[in-house]
Amino acid sequence: MKIKKACAVLLVAAMSLGTLVGCGNSKSGNSSKEGDQVTLNYWTWFPSTDQLEETIEAFEKENPNIKINMTVMESKAFQEKVPLALSTEEDIDVIGVQPSAFAEEIQDYLADLDELMPEVVGENWKDSYSEKCLEQGNKLTGDQTKMLVLTNSGSMIGFYNVDLLNEIGASVPTTLAEYKEVADKFLEKYPDKYVSVFAGKDAWVVDEMMLTVLGQQGDYYNKWRYEGAPVDSKEFKQAFEGLNKYFEEGIFSKDVMDLDYASATETFASGNALVYYMGSWEAPLLSNVLREKNGIDLNNVGAMALPVADEGGKLTVRSYIDSGIGVVDYSEKKEAAAKFVAYLTMQDGADIFGKQLTGTSAKKDFQVDESLFNSQESKEGWDTICDLIETGTADRNNVSGYSDIEGAAVQSVINGSKTVDKVLTELQKEWTSGKY
Repeated sequence: MKIKKACAVLLVAAMSLGTLVGCGNSKSGNSSKEGDQVTLNYWTWFPSTDQLEETIEAFEKENPNIKINMTVMESKAFQEKVPLALSTEEDIDVIGVQPSAFAEEIQDYLADLDELMPEVVGENWKDSYSEKCLEQGNKLTGDQTKMLVLTNSGSMIGFYNVDLLNEIGASVPTTLAEYKEVADKFLEKYPDKYVSVFAGKDAWVVDEMMLTVLGQQGDYYNKWRYEGAPVDSKEFKQAFEGLNKYFEEGIFSKDVMDLDYASATETFASGNALVYYMGSWEAPLLSNVLREKNGIDLNNVGAMALPVADEGGKLTVRSYIDSGIGVVDYSEKKEAAAKFVAYLTMQDGADIFGKQLTGTSAKKDFQVDESLFNSQESKEGWDTICDLIETGTADRNNVSGYSDIEGAAVQSVINGSKTVDKVLTELQKEWTSGKY
């Protein structure tokens, strides 16, 4: 499952397997009764301890009898270790929940939040929480509320260099024709820079780009993902050919296909590209505060949707739960654990953690801290991302393994080694092979 591949290359530090980081004292407790000292063991792959440090400190200050011990693992190691740890009832109280197959695999170990949340938040607790997020999460856990959303994401988002766009006297394009005009102006002034970049060397990224084009024409991805619609279809053919149009019009150059995640990010961060496409988890690029923290010397960054490839298309992304969180059912500290989960997802903790800009919140009245931005374009860019995620035409519910294969097929079309018809026939055979 390529949930984030977002260990956002310049923005999120890699965490080693099983690294145990204590936030607060390490005294243990078996009860969450008022006055008792309780230590909650929280296992996750995301966020990092640095990203959650301020939020945990605020929670512990508000709940002085509850301390958090946080264990962060690399994503794949987390997927491998957690099911076994839960089956042997290892001392875990709060667990990060990766969407899709992982959530389904561990759902029997998760407590029913419809029973816990009224006790710690109130009977009307769902009034503070996104209906869309509740629906998406419950689909993964047998239509029961066993996880809440920590962050949502969408892809692909275009992050653009505002100063470069202003230098050529252009506006943010919304159509392929407008985009070509911007590209022509930009290359006339900066022939040695990229108009637009993405990690074309990484198959999963290329798949994300093609599926964004697919989403511009509607929700066919969901029909394929959930209802058995074929890959070998006019809709997928239009999406493959649509992505290729950006290359034919000079918006993307073929050498973009030699860039991996790190080099594509660095190309934009160093001022050598007008637009950079990646998932919404790269939204820290919008903040001058977070750019400075991460050593990125750009003055002003905005965000845009990929301009539509075909007439009648919609500016859109695929969006989905990016990270979830739940309470372990066998924990003897479920009430305290539920307090922590509620704090992170629908109370003040959501606002504090939201300053990291790693994704949008499921908290209904979430408002980002505007001091993170130094320009109107950056503020509007964040609003654009939130709107795109909220109104996405399809779910970003990727299938483990298959997205790399589909992405490689898109690469072969772009480099001219295979036709669209041929790869769609091959992909249909692959998808129905029983491997997925």
